[in-house]
Amino acid sequence: MRLNPAVFNRHLAGMGQQVRWRKAYACACVNPATGNPDPKHSLCLGKGRLWDTGLQTVVGIVRQDTMAEWVQSGLYESGDMVLSVGSDSPMWADAGQYDRLVLLNSDDVFSQPLVRGAPTERLVFIPVSIDRVFWLSPDKQSTIEGGIPVWDANGNLTWPNGGAPPLGATYSVTGKKQTEYFIWGRFPSDRNEHSGAPLPKRLIARKWDLYGR
Repeated sequence: MRLNPAVFNRHLAGMGQQVRWRKAYACACVNPATGNPDPKHSLCLGKGRLWDTGLQTVVGIVRQDTMAEWVQSGLYESGDMVLSVGSDSPMWADAGQYDRLVLLNSDDVFSQPLVRGAPTERLVFIPVSIDRVFWLSPDKQSTIEGGIPVWDANGNLTWPNGGAPPLGATYSVTGKKQTEYFIWGRFPSDRNEHSGAPLPKRLIARKWDLYGR
């Protein structure tokens, strides 16, 4: 028996998930001696990685797990997703560690605090929608509702229609974002049976948003 890669590709195209694949590149600001990125570098924001704008493709989702964990910097989401990538996808030959995968057919609710006017005042993702903005009254006994902001490609928020939080105030912003994963480990992995036929590759992705912060 010989498996047919074209049949697998048709199956994945029919039942798979639409994703935007963003390839990762090591930033040239990384110090070769230490492996540490320049924390002040404006292009990679001190992360040591850059990503391209991305290509849209289809992958099969074999398994998906999500959990919330605490680290020193606060709560973050983690979890693994096992994917099957057909040979007709650009990811089959070129996907690598730290690539980003944005799931285009699903989204997550987010809610996080920001400080108005602070250097870190931006979302580290592009939201699908923003549904509520509020901050506390001076006596901290009630909430003050703000306007709904607009955002740019870097996650910066502005209030052209008014309702911006006061300068220096900590405010809460809630909305929806597209689900994002990072390719993890030495994947994708080949299936080497059938004399090297281009069968779907197995790939591990992790819902690990610390890289996006």
